[in-house]
Amino acid sequence: MELGEIVKGVEQTKLSYLYDSYSTSFEAKVLNAVHEQGKSWYVVLDQTLFHPKSGGQPTDVGELVIQGVKANVKKAMLVNGVVVHYVKLEKELKIEKGMSVRGTIDWGLRYKYMRRHTAAHLLDHCVNLVTHRINKTLGSWLGEPTYVEYQGIFEDVLLKQVEEKANAFISQGLEVKTEFLSKDALKEILDSPNAERLPEIQVYRIVQIDSFEKIPCGGTHVKNTKEIGALTLKKTEKVEGGFRIYFEV
Repeated sequence: MELGEIVKGVEQTKLSYLYDSYSTSFEAKVLNAVHEQGKSWYVVLDQTLFHPKSGGQPTDVGELVIQGVKANVKKAMLVNGVVVHYVKLEKELKIEKGMSVRGTIDWGLRYKYMRRHTAAHLLDHCVNLVTHRINKTLGSWLGEPTYVEYQGIFEDVLLKQVEEKANAFISQGLEVKTEFLSKDALKEILDSPNAERLPEIQVYRIVQIDSFEKIPCGGTHVKNTKEIGALTLKKTEKVEGGFRIYFEV
């Protein structure tokens, strides 16, 4: 099944997780549902708390309850601004447009990704401090193993300094803030390490730890750096055009 066909003519999904990363359940309406095979379906809702795999963050998982029937959400995918939930029903049900849904995400997994994502932003800042330059990000992955990739070169001897700075900031309990900016206002945050990789949209969500760099980001984050816990930098690795730092929280 082509995902593009599933979302064709469907209005963009309200991404509720952008406004409250700590919410775990929500109510929604089915906008489209396509049967794959057996008890597996593709379901599109008018709003969702399920963060799709994007921006280096893995998909949320959890469940939807439709007409009293539980549907296990195996993954969420973002296609043209629409989130498609791939689900497996626990018993037969024909899912139809207009049906009411109650969704619940796996909080343990979500919170782990929140802690890792905020830690990745903090790592960006600390790598810049230690190397005395702006290191543009090439990519990241918040699943297993967890890492961030940067452009340029890095000396392994600096890894301990980066880790110490990051953990010092974590222990200070710094506030993690979010705001929404227009495309024109984005010009004011050119210090962002990933500005060149941004999609062309009208409104951007900005995440900022304390007074550090403002980073455009659609991921989920904790509200305070203390929630990250201890950050451990495992190793570095050369990649095409730069280097990768593996970490754990």
